[in-house]
Amino acid sequence: MAQFPQFPRLPQFPQFKLRGKNLIGIIIAIIVFMIILDGLVSVPPGHVGIIYDRGRGVLEKELPEGLHLKIPFWQVSYLMDVRTQEYTMSMAPGEGAIYSDDSMTAPTADGQTVKVDATVLFHPDRTKAAELFQSVGPDYVQKIVRTVSRSQIRAVIAKYSAIDVYAVKRDEAEQKINEVIRELFAEKDIVLERVLLRHIAFSPEYASAIEEKQVAEQKIQKAEFQRLEAEKLKEKKIIEAQADAEAIRLKGESLRRSPEVIQFEFVQKMSPDINWGVLPSDILPLLNLGGR
Repeated sequence: MAQFPQFPRLPQFPQFKLRGKNLIGIIIAIIVFMIILDGLVSVPPGHVGIIYDRGRGVLEKELPEGLHLKIPFWQVSYLMDVRTQEYTMSMAPGEGAIYSDDSMTAPTADGQTVKVDATVLFHPDRTKAAELFQSVGPDYVQKIVRTVSRSQIRAVIAKYSAIDVYAVKRDEAEQKINEVIRELFAEKDIVLERVLLRHIAFSPEYASAIEEKQVAEQKIQKAEFQRLEAEKLKEKKIIEAQADAEAIRLKGESLRRSPEVIQFEFVQKMSPDINWGVLPSDILPLLNLGGR
């Protein structure tokens, strides 16, 4: 009779039999743990907690940072970031720390089209975060921030000429954009911190025309400066000539009133080797022609 090879026996592990009471106890412990876990809300720094109650809807009071309790499975918690957020429109793909979009085009008052790179700094109002969540939802950046920012930047730029929005009145345009967007954001419980016009670009043809215009204006300014300098030099010469003429006139009057001044002037111009003196008019002057 053929014999089969003998294989070693596997080690025998002790078998645990769960009785009914033990199984129920484990299930109860798991349920209690899940209830406790679901009843805790941890709000991290820079956030607020929003509670949705299945019976009452979104609760008005936001939860501040820290650990809070809620009704397990009956209330649902949501977190909203209320720190500074950035929405960037740029020609460079992917530029922007949090939210980014393509550079936008905007028409100007003089019929040109410019490309605008801008950054919008904002944050949800932490005291009205529940209202924002209830009325708009968690995608408020796409629904409010992007839509309002792009439309209002276009609307304000359309009031300025291309050269004004590029340089001359850029600060004024940026200030008006901030004012309009701040007001519209506030209506939706979003706080605008600042809108920054980072870059404004023209078409190559218009940029070349602006450069030529600036060169021409610089030449005109230089010619005007040279003209003003020539007029100033002319006025200076006239004033100097008038002063010389007045001095001559005054000197002539002085000589006419005092003939002795003529003798004094004559003596002043004589050689320093001649000894001289001024005598009364009725005495002839004596000159020492022999020198010292």
